[in-house]
Amino acid sequence: MDLLKFVELEPPMGDLGIKPHWAATRAVWTEPLFSEPDAPAHRIIHQRVLRLQRPTKLFRLGIQPAAGHHKCGSRQDFDWVKSFRLLTLDTAGKWQVVLTEERLTQGVPGKIHWFELDIPATAGVIIEIRRCGIDEWWPSWSLASGAFILEGQKPEVALRREKVHSVEKIQLGPLPADIKARIQDGEVRYETPFFQVGFALNRGGFTWLSLDDAGAGNTTVNLLRPHSGIFYSGPMLHLLGQAPTAAPSLHYQAEASTRVWDNHVEYKIEFPAAEQTYFLHWEILADRMRLKVRRKGEKSVRAWHSSAWMLGLQPTVCIPHVIGDVLKKGETGIVKLPALLHAPGNGTFQITADGGDVLFRADANRPADLSTFEIKLGEIPQTEGDYLLPAGDFAAEIEFKVVQAELALKADTPEIIRDVLRKTTYTAMTFRPDTATLTNNGISMHCPICMDMWADVITRLPEFWPGFHPIKLLQNSLERWLEGAPGYTSGRILQDGAFHEAEDEYVMTGAASLLGLAEYLKFTRDKTWFRRYQSAIAQQISRIKQRDIDGDGLIESPWRTGVSGTQQWAACWWDVISFGWKCAFSNALLFDALNQLQTAFELLDASEMATGLGEWASLIRQNYVTTFYNEKTGWLAGWRCKEDKLHDHAFLFINGAAISKGLVDAELSKSIMSRLWQEMQRVGMPDPTLGLPGNLWHIPDEDLSDIMQGFPMGYYQNGGRTSSQSRHFVNALYRVGMENEARALLLPLCDGLARAKTFGGNKCGVDWRYWDDRPCGYEGLLTDQFGILATALEHYRK
Repeated sequence: MDLLKFVELEPPMGDLGIKPHWAATRAVWTEPLFSEPDAPAHRIIHQRVLRLQRPTKLFRLGIQPAAGHHKCGSRQDFDWVKSFRLLTLDTAGKWQVVLTEERLTQGVPGKIHWFELDIPATAGVIIEIRRCGIDEWWPSWSLASGAFILEGQKPEVALRREKVHSVEKIQLGPLPADIKARIQDGEVRYETPFFQVGFALNRGGFTWLSLDDAGAGNTTVNLLRPHSGIFYSGPMLHLLGQAPTAAPSLHYQAEASTRVWDNHVEYKIEFPAAEQTYFLHWEILADRMRLKVRRKGEKSVRAWHSSAWMLGLQPTVCIPHVIGDVLKKGETGIVKLPALLHAPGNGTFQITADGGDVLFRADANRPADLSTFEIKLGEIPQTEGDYLLPAGDFAAEIEFKVVQAELALKADTPEIIRDVLRKTTYTAMTFRPDTATLTNNGISMHCPICMDMWADVITRLPEFWPGFHPIKLLQNSLERWLEGAPGYTSGRILQDGAFHEAEDEYVMTGAASLLGLAEYLKFTRDKTWFRRYQSAIAQQISRIKQRDIDGDGLIESPWRTGVSGTQQWAACWWDVISFGWKCAFSNALLFDALNQLQTAFELLDASEMATGLGEWASLIRQNYVTTFYNEKTGWLAGWRCKEDKLHDHAFLFINGAAISKGLVDAELSKSIMSRLWQEMQRVGMPDPTLGLPGNLWHIPDEDLSDIMQGFPMGYYQNGGRTSSQSRHFVNALYRVGMENEARALLLPLCDGLARAKTFGGNKCGVDWRYWDDRPCGYEGLLTDQFGILATALEHYRK
């Protein structure tokens, strides 16, 4: 049987579908092996692990091509394993490398390459992809999940035990001011103006968590992931080679008690089989929770999964993420404390620790609609991806304090600007520690095509706490891109037997990433970092230079031709519109990137890197308006296709970007913005609180990708309203002196964000709206929505 598909017997939950697989895919940080001299110093690879409960005989390992990293909405590549290691757990509880292969060929989809295994029975397996065919040193989650078959004897299942706590005391006496408490439905629930939190009585963990950072008592929405039969909270422990001791379902083998008095909840949880005991004492105050946590280990153990306390949140309600300094060791997702746990539209906990060895880990599981956050006490991440829990007595006090962003603003700052910056500055930092990069949102993919927006906001912010500036989030994202990691619109693509860069299709990605890089270098002036990545930076500049196919300074996409009727996807961020060949948006960002890079290189005493950039920028400016200006409309078109035809659908962001970046002379800029403003009134563009349309005119099917065919004006990217990319048009209004008009858009756009009207839970679709306000989006929250904060900061920060 294929052990990677083995599922433990489910409880009687019908179609609730717990499906407790013993196999899992996970991501780990790794350093180059001796045989990998060209690999990045730190990179993320993926493993397929098998968490057996008893020693089991393995027969053979099969490998086949499988879906790779999804870089492009219009196609799915099949990647293949080039090198891997098979590790098994020996009788002493140590990992041993039992099979290594470094020269696998591509193979044929559906055809399996088998390796016979003649090794002793084992209670644990790690199949580690070290390198793959398309994504090279950064093998993807998808490939690890689909590439392997592991045949072996049917595994033995250990006895299951789901035990409950004894409740030793419940006494709700006098409570501090602003705190209410009640016992109901097997929980004790505390309510303050800032949050509600519920604690299970018969198991250690939260049953409810809601948050209102304004302290107005809007705490009626549970952020936790509810599921009958699964408990995504409290201590978790699964030792190598054993059945889980404490897991979300089926296993909770504890001798435990619960005590509740006043504003205190205390759990004592002993796991005899693991010889580990946890003492957890929660104290509830009006604007914070304090956890005194202690772990006593009678012996050192190693665990697949372990945490002193886990939170499982539901991203379909809101999409949470963690902001912090990433630890690039062991399983991905670990950050050092302090850190911020942010729930967009609800609020933020700042998490700090006093004493003990405390780490915090975040992970995102989009297929399961689950985001997890874990406190780790006295644990040491291992290179294989598991955890060592040393014997001993470990203790710490951890605080979860409700906070808002604190920014220094001018005295005349409108209240709505103050409000949006308080509430959504952290929302704009859509960071995923498990991938170590800023992303579409906290449970979505990394998208380096947004690098310019992240830099635009981040470089205008202060430190979030002493020693941590959000520029570190941008740094991690840039490093990942420069080191060749794949992302949406970025990385290698294999088509018709030949490789090309996704940036050759989405030409905006290179321009946006170089612009973000330039802003990072200007902000940090970090010569050490620059020298480390100088060669990779030069390579990216060379690659984008080669995209100027006809020598006019403007870059073109040979893969996205922009020709009507081809149903192609885009060359820029607006991925389902057929932007192609010469893209006005991408070239506007490139012009700015070249100018900013020239300045940055001079600041870093690297004038040789700046050679030719100014001349290239001048050539772009010389040809930009000639290429994209539409005499019939009096403004700039979106793209000029390979058939040398203009495609103009009254794009606001195109004209905004070109004018705000300085590509258009002052007189023509004022004329363009006046004409577009008049056109906005003529077509009856609705209240901008819910966003601006990217285009004022309906885009016909022949200029849209295949999946956008047939939809009406106002649906999604065909004129749908969104705050994404809105900053460009507002910035252009400011630039041409139309300040009243600029504020008439800026304030309502910020109002929509401040009141969480334009973003919500994963897949809710409120990130885009029809003109009658009906949602027509998909993610629910897109990182680019918050670029407008850069405009607000530019005009109102001190």
